[in-house]
Amino acid sequence: MFCYRGAKYQAKNHLVNTVATEITARFLGQTYTLRQANYQSPRQSDLYKYRGIVYQK
Repeated sequence: MFCYRGAKYQAKNHLVNTVATEITARFLGQTYTLRQANYQSPRQSDLYKYRGIVYQK
């Protein structure tokens, strides 16, 4: 359990799926293949809300 400014909370582990890219980088003489997050955002509906008014794009 952690505590920040008196508020106690429990840290949550989130697994992030990654995929290798074709991009390579060098750091301190070693070569690395960069990985990119494979995040698929939830599908948004076509309805939006602004200041309580619902509209469609």
